[in-house]
Amino acid sequence: MSVTPALIETALRAWRPALVVRPGSVEHTIATTLYRALIGALPAALRGVSSIVLGSLEERSATTTVTIATPLDPVIVLSPAAVADPVTEAATLAHEWCHVAQVAHAGRAQSVVDYLGSGELRAQREADAAAAGLWMRYVLTGALPDDAPSLADLYRLDAGDAALARSIIAAHLATIRAGVCPPLDVCVRLAQWLHATPLDVPDEVRARVPRVPS
Repeated sequence: MSVTPALIETALRAWRPALVVRPGSVEHTIATTLYRALIGALPAALRGVSSIVLGSLEERSATTTVTIATPLDPVIVLSPAAVADPVTEAATLAHEWCHVAQVAHAGRAQSVVDYLGSGELRAQREADAAAAGLWMRYVLTGALPDDAPSLADLYRLDAGDAALARSIIAAHLATIRAGVCPPLDVCVRLAQWLHATPLDVPDEVRARVPRVPS
């Protein structure tokens, strides 16, 4: 695959700065400390919610990647599962940079409060991020799920919010099947980059990337 995760990360970091922390690095410890400080700074009413929704970073770190809205640039802590293969890593980067864009739009503090305080907003934001990852996987492999996945257990969504998340993902999947770029900042940026880059992008990959005006 000529479109490597490293190249995707470089393109996305040039668009919206973020630090990517990979398993086994010293930075992982630093990211954990920042995460704890962030949760500790939340209003008391939200701290209990955060423990339910997010759990501890240590508990999630083996299987789930986390984007932390720090006082500086967001930090993306990749799990071992996220780097299992290049396609999964690329899809995860697209997913997490969707969160980076969400933080940029809402602001660091507000994005945390919104995410933890509202199941509906959490469902919307995770559904968009999941769709970005599915689109990246589709671009690289042509694979697309028949049905929208459920996010209920992973993100502690109740039945109504889980249904909302699935409907959002389903709408994005329909857009992808129609040959249109999902209306998500990260997908638009990657589509523009894949058409503009001088890299030897395989024809079958480029054919799955809609052209999006700059």
